[in-house]
Amino acid sequence: MHSEDRFTTMNRRDFLRLGGAGLAGASLLGTAGGRVLAQTGSSLEAQFAAAARRYRVPVELLLAMGYYNTLWEMPPPSASAYRKGDLEGRGDYGIMQLTKNPSRNTLGKAAKLSGLSEERLKNARSANIKGGAALLSDLVGKPKPKSLDGWQEALTKYANTDLYASQVYDVLESGASLTISTGERMKLLPQDVEVPQVYTAKSGATNYPQAVWYPAASSNYTDSNRETSYDSKIVIHVAQGTYSGTISWFENSAAQASAHYVVSRKGRVAQCVRDMDIAWHAGLWETNTLSIGIEHEGYIDNPDSFTNKMYHASARLSAWYCKKYEILIDREHIIGHDQVPGCPGSGGGVNCHTDPGPYWDWKTYMRLIRYYRDRL
Repeated sequence: MHSEDRFTTMNRRDFLRLGGAGLAGASLLGTAGGRVLAQTGSSLEAQFAAAARRYRVPVELLLAMGYYNTLWEMPPPSASAYRKGDLEGRGDYGIMQLTKNPSRNTLGKAAKLSGLSEERLKNARSANIKGGAALLSDLVGKPKPKSLDGWQEALTKYANTDLYASQVYDVLESGASLTISTGERMKLLPQDVEVPQVYTAKSGATNYPQAVWYPAASSNYTDSNRETSYDSKIVIHVAQGTYSGTISWFENSAAQASAHYVVSRKGRVAQCVRDMDIAWHAGLWETNTLSIGIEHEGYIDNPDSFTNKMYHASARLSAWYCKKYEILIDREHIIGHDQVPGCPGSGGGVNCHTDPGPYWDWKTYMRLIRYYRDRL
């Protein structure tokens, strides 16, 4: 293992248990010229800077992508490896979310462009960043744009959705700072950019008034005309990925999976399947037919995935359904995916789901649902 990658495979909980002893910290220093300087050779910032130089991509852009994708963490390949019919099995790998599934193979393209193996791109943080930079550089072509705003179209192509470009540019405009699991303090200064607007259907197209409409492919759910009996449960999921990536996956006929809603870290809510239809989210048909599925942006092993804005937005959504269909606000009717028995395609049996994971704050979430339900 290269020295620059020696911390990237450590489990976040193992790091927290060890207290980060002996790990070198680092920070990103913004200069008057907008440059970002690396302080240590093994730091994450140094890896971003090296990839930016090699492939002539703005380091600020790579940093914004990494933050939006995974909050600057390197998820294990298993986190969202492609699994047919699995809600979280999109086939997105690493901090740069390189994709390999039946419909897209940006991982393979990055391997050819960078000269790095697909296995290394999946597992090594520095390699994954280089692969993402190589792919983005190839997509934008020559000459390179003179400003950050000139990379919008390339970002859309990178993830195959204009929503991704909008989300990354939102990070660029706002800036970001976070202490990651290796103990490094990362910071991206706000940039002077224009956030591209994404046009969606008016809220009237959705069942939930505060949602925007991003319809899943018709092959990813079952047309139905469910009566109020379907509302017996609300199932909480964690996407093991981004808001835009999850929505895009539900739009992809290769997914063979969907949820009714997706909630972002910033509290945005997208509806992908109408209430009356059966989303394929629980891994067990009986539960699918009797539930509403809510996906949440983020990773189960990263507590920073779950923000106050997310909890409040999701709780308002759940409260709205609890009132509309008289769902009881308890842990028998509002459940985690890990409470549903069976694996995708198994038809039942031993539980194999793990989301929403150990960092999902059920106590706060249930309290917020009751709070918002009482005010509807």
